Parts: sequence; structure tokens; C-alpha cells
Amino acid sequence: MSQLRASGGLWFQWGKMAFSIDPGPGSLVRMHQNTPPLDPASLDGILLSHKHLDHSSDLNVLVEAMTGGGFTKRGILIAPSDALNGEEKILYSYLKPKISKIYSWRDGEEYSLSPDGKLKVEGVSLIHHGVECYGMIFREGNEPLWGLISDTKLESHWIKRFSGCSVLVINMTLSHKRANLDHLSPEDVKVIIEELNPALTIITHFGRGVLKEGPCKIAERLSINGHRIVPAEDGLIVNLGKFSDNI
Repeated sequence: MSQLRASGGLWFQWGKMAFSIDPGPGSLVRMHQNTPPLDPASLDGILLSHKHLDHSSDLNVLVEAMTGGGFTKRGILIAPSDALNGEEKILYSYLKPKISKIYSWRDGEEYSLSPDGKLKVEGVSLIHHGVECYGMIFREGNEPLWGLISDTKLESHWIKRFSGCSVLVINMTLSHKRANLDHLSPEDVKVIIEELNPALTIITHFGRGVLKEGPCKIAERLSINGHRIVPAEDGLIVNLGKFSDNI
């Protein structure tokens, strides 16, 4: 609510293809304010981890942009079933026919993001305050490129699913573990990176407690034993090619 950090989500570029991930409040505006500007009309797809407002409020806005104001049927949308078909649907019905392909996440299922099927994403079921929520593993062919661990409580069974991801993006909302909240803390991040040992871990989605303590201080504390932890900043750009031989 304070916009101490931007809430517009992530932009994923793969060759000439572009995807918006979790377009929260201000996504459209932040894209145009970015350096260099990002063109929402060029989007090839939108991926939604869950329907909470801080992840989904600009979903319909970006669908409008992706489809040229609804005049051109194009693009892909992958979202949880309760966001598309539940009691509180968040995609306007008039926009559905304008999207070329719409999928509901299923745990362990892969979805093609590129016409040749070379770029794929797998959904990983997570636990987050009573809504369907999914992490994402992006692959080029059969090789994992990077993984996104969205809002969730820590559960050991899904950690190994992200094995092989050179880059991990982890939503770390809490500065200290709180048993009653389905969000990750530095203690949880430590467990994840010690098991997976990615080349780079980016922590993001900070709550007020993290911002007060200082994301850089937390990242420095976690960056022991050779782990490279980077706290996200608004507009941060990461070249995945530096961390993978597959790009």
C-alpha cells in the first residue's frame, strides 16, 4: 500500500518473447517508467502464481495491452483454477475470447510458452492462505533455466523440485519466521539454498520488517558458504545467460 517497493511483478524476456509474471498494482505504469521502457503490447503471455491483489490487480489491464485493446486474439495466460473459474474470478469474461490459449496450473504439468515448444514452464503447487498458488520452473528443452518460488509456507517436499535451477527467485516477505503466516523468512531461504545450491538467488517481495532490517543486511547474512544472494531492487535486470550454458 505504501509503494516503498514497486508491486508490478516480473518481466521475463526470452529471445524475442516477453512474459509478465504476477502483474500487481502499478504494473502497466512501471513498465512504461522502466529504463529502458517495456512495451506491454509486445507481451506473449501472462503467468499468475495466485490471485491475491498484490500479484493480480493489473491482470486485465495487461490482457488488454497484449491483445491490442481486445482487437487481436493472441497470447497465453496461465493462472490457478480458482482465479479463472472460482467464486471470485479475476479475469473479465469479455477478455477470455481475446486470449489465444488459457491454461489452469496443474502441479507437475509443463506448458509450452514458445511456438516451437522449446521454452516450457512447470507449475509447482505451494501452500498460501487458502488460495491456489504455484511456483514456476522455466526450462529450455529439458534443462532448467530458472525457478520462481512464490508466496508459500516452507514444505520440504517441493524444494527438490527446483533442483538444477541456476537462478532462483524467492519471495521472502518476512524478516523472521512466523508460524501463522504462509510466507518465507530468511531462515526458510537458508534451508532452500543449502539444499539446492543455485548459482544465484534473488530475494524479493519484501514486507515492512525486511525493509526495516535492510534487505542487503539479510542477503549478506545468507551469503555464507559461497552462496550468492542478491536482494531485488526496483528495475533490477538479470542476464540469465551468465548463469546457464543453455542460453
